[in-house]
Amino acid sequence: MRGAIAIVKREIRSYFCSPIAYVVLGVFLFVMGVIFAKFVDLYQRFNSAQQFGQAQGITIDKVATYLYQNMAFILCFVTPFLTMRLFSEEKRQHTLELLFTAPVRELEIVIGKFLSAYFLMLLMLAVSAIYVFFMVLWGSPELKIIGATYLGLALALACYVSLGGLISAMTSSQAIAAVWTFIALLFLWLLQSLGQGITAAWGPIQWGPTLVYISPLGHFNSFSEGLIHVKDVVYFVSFTIFCLFLTHRVVESNRWR
Repeated sequence: MRGAIAIVKREIRSYFCSPIAYVVLGVFLFVMGVIFAKFVDLYQRFNSAQQFGQAQGITIDKVATYLYQNMAFILCFVTPFLTMRLFSEEKRQHTLELLFTAPVRELEIVIGKFLSAYFLMLLMLAVSAIYVFFMVLWGSPELKIIGATYLGLALALACYVSLGGLISAMTSSQAIAAVWTFIALLFLWLLQSLGQGITAAWGPIQWGPTLVYISPLGHFNSFSEGLIHVKDVVYFVSFTIFCLFLTHRVVESNRWR
């Protein structure tokens, strides 16, 4: 997989040689910082009111759960800005053809571009771990639950990036790739709520539970509660591999156009 490693180095270099990585990272940390400060303020207010019997207090674990559930949703907005250029920019500048002439296979191109964007997303998760430090200072959060939540976030990000890469491979416009990636991710999240109100069935297929299972929200919520189920891990891994397979087929088809 030397070709994939070369692609990863090339893509990461291009990210940090342009303002994209810095702007996306800065915006993400700013938004999450505002949300974290709001939750901490509520935590302090509720616990202060509890001392006087005026309200029921909330635990630091609840703050962590709400924080990371919001983070998983915010990442739906962030991901398109990193994945939109993976293939669309290559197609717009007609440099994808040059990659085909290089000693690198299509699969290595797909994996290399996926890993480069995924690395940046994991870097954002690593930086966000500073919130754990503050929560430990202010309380005694369940670190096992937080660890499981970060595992869920990492698996969910793999799905986000693979889907964004697939959509980027289908267009030569970065703007179109970003918009459709966001729409697709938002739609997947809304399937959780949509499926809960559907009772229709088609033969043995129950549409409600099926739509709920397709949505990543329910699978991530299990991680945010400290529960690591095999079915949830299989869902995220299968979703990622399926999108990478489709991306490989799309990229491969461009060689013969």
